[in-house]
Amino acid sequence: MTSEFAHTLRIRIPKWVISWALFISDTFAGALAFYLVLLASHMGQDLHIIHVGQNFIVITVIWACLFFTLGLYKATSDISRFGEIQQATVASFSCIVLLIFLNAVKIMPLPYEPNIVLNYWLLFILCFSIVRFAARSLQKAMIRKGIGLEKMIIVGCNPRGNKVAKDVQKHPDFGYDLVGFVQILDEDENQFEYGNILGTEADLKNIIIENQIAHVVLAPQRSDHTRLMSLLTQANGAPTAIKIVPDLYEAISGMARTQQLYGLPLIQVNPELNTLYNRHGKRLLDLIIAIPAFILFLPFWAVISLAIRLDSKGSVLYKQLRVGQKHKQFTIYKFRSMVQDAETDTGPVWASEDDNRITRIGRWLRRFRLDEIPQLINVIKGEMSLIGPRPERPSIIERLIQEYPFYYRRHSVRPGITGWAQIKNPYDQRIEDVREKLKYDFFYIESLTLNLDIKILLNTAWVMLSGKGR
Repeated sequence: MTSEFAHTLRIRIPKWVISWALFISDTFAGALAFYLVLLASHMGQDLHIIHVGQNFIVITVIWACLFFTLGLYKATSDISRFGEIQQATVASFSCIVLLIFLNAVKIMPLPYEPNIVLNYWLLFILCFSIVRFAARSLQKAMIRKGIGLEKMIIVGCNPRGNKVAKDVQKHPDFGYDLVGFVQILDEDENQFEYGNILGTEADLKNIIIENQIAHVVLAPQRSDHTRLMSLLTQANGAPTAIKIVPDLYEAISGMARTQQLYGLPLIQVNPELNTLYNRHGKRLLDLIIAIPAFILFLPFWAVISLAIRLDSKGSVLYKQLRVGQKHKQFTIYKFRSMVQDAETDTGPVWASEDDNRITRIGRWLRRFRLDEIPQLINVIKGEMSLIGPRPERPSIIERLIQEYPFYYRRHSVRPGITGWAQIKNPYDQRIEDVREKLKYDFFYIESLTLNLDIKILLNTAWVMLSGKGR
């Protein structure tokens, strides 16, 4: 057995185990629905065990082929649980509708009545959702404990490599175990912050095999084509996934999509955002949730207002000018969490984690994100959305646009109470935090869908209930 083949097996066997575990859990869900609905519908009849087994095997194979085609057996840990369940629900329902249609037109007669088939599908998708959610949650929990991590190396002892390393360490849910770095021969190491250098690019292939590396990230300081091709050549033939940190990343991160023109791959910058969901569906979702939530929170509003009054002098609500969609300015409302006139001496600045301007009640409000409740008024008025990039002050935006010319892109959608950047990172404390959150804001703007909005709402609810705010 060659070293490369052994390396391939060491990487792939854990993935095969996870994929088979997902298949077995899906089969269990299918067996439960089959027994409780399809088999129960023939109770009292003489059923041959072979015939029952054949029906179950055929149905299981159909679901397995469908889910495999959809990529629902992938072993990666960064897959959205909600997204998987939605994919399976839509695809399986389409299959069921097609089968019922074919049965109705006498093309493919079904051994069960259509209402029985629908009942089976409802129970199957319910069981599948519960079992799949539990399986993926267990996988993510194991990843957080360091079980099932995939080894990674970064090629580039430079600020780019530093940045990738920080992201990997900050997000253990990625499932990567950073083994070390590989030095690029013609680069200066003066700005390198980490010390675990495994060797040089000339030894890249051996480093990959000896350390059982599953992922290689190429992060050269200069991303010219010749340099990248040289690095790729060094890793050529090694059974590992290779990722490249793109150039112009800070400029167009999240603003580009790949398209094809008669087979020619092109990168489209500033794609069309005026989708049907963005125009109408998102606003409808805001009103459906914001109006009942506002009414529900009214009793808490009175309690929080009294607590703020008793804790410190000043108004209950904090009002501030912010910039919204299409650069329009509006007044944002929040429960006051700092002392009155907190910025009189400092001017417009972000709050730090141990900021002495935050009151005792304010610290509690921030922890559970309750200081944002009054912004439901902004949502109902149409100035904000429940989900979107956080609105910023005009004076700070002037500074940010000078630093990041593409910052204005955030104003193409309504700002939100919560957003993708907020559940991925804490409150802004310095300009570098804004730079980090821009990646998430741009990703959200370009990937704006109902699925993503629901995922953000569920994550925000968890942050509020768990008190993980700041």
